[in-house]
Amino acid sequence: MDNCQRCTALCASRTQIVFPDLPEFGRPCRILVVGEAPGADEDAQGKGFVGRAGRTLHALLEEHGLRRSFDYGCANVVRCRPPENRRPTEIEIGMCLPNLANTIANARPVAVLAVGETATRAITGIRGLSENLRFLRYHDHDPVPAEMLCNLEIRASWPHGAKLFPMPHTSPLAWNRSAPDGRKWSVLGREQVSLLAALLPKR
Repeated sequence: MDNCQRCTALCASRTQIVFPDLPEFGRPCRILVVGEAPGADEDAQGKGFVGRAGRTLHALLEEHGLRRSFDYGCANVVRCRPPENRRPTEIEIGMCLPNLANTIANARPVAVLAVGETATRAITGIRGLSENLRFLRYHDHDPVPAEMLCNLEIRASWPHGAKLFPMPHTSPLAWNRSAPDGRKWSVLGREQVSLLAALLPKR
């Protein structure tokens, strides 16, 4: 993966491949945060979730005592920045999903926090963030009995008992939009993180 050339458009637009980062010094990965793709800041720094949206997410997790590189790691569905920060195509997602499956298998998280509809749909195969939220809450956030892991490699790598928590993207534009039930996506996002934090076993 050091010089992947599978996706022509992504190879042309990226500065570098943004690899996942997991907790340091062999600490267990309690949560794996999965986003859509690197943006401009991530592409420049070679590290995921360092832009404005990422900082919003980290602050929210820190409110619950969760620290990056200590309690949780970060990854993206697609590891290269798409041109003009567009959404990755289905083909690009399909090319990179085996890498995400490998990251999940290595990290063995207690829970996966999928940030945004694209990241959630890449894992479950179900369109619509509201639909994913509804199905997963009904099944206690366990995607296995709900048969919500559409990709065979993701399904095979999924740790036994690991929960899946979808949440809205934390970019200012998405964060301030209203969900179908009339509440702000930011309210639902905070609610999902609170549910996730309450699920984690105490240290």
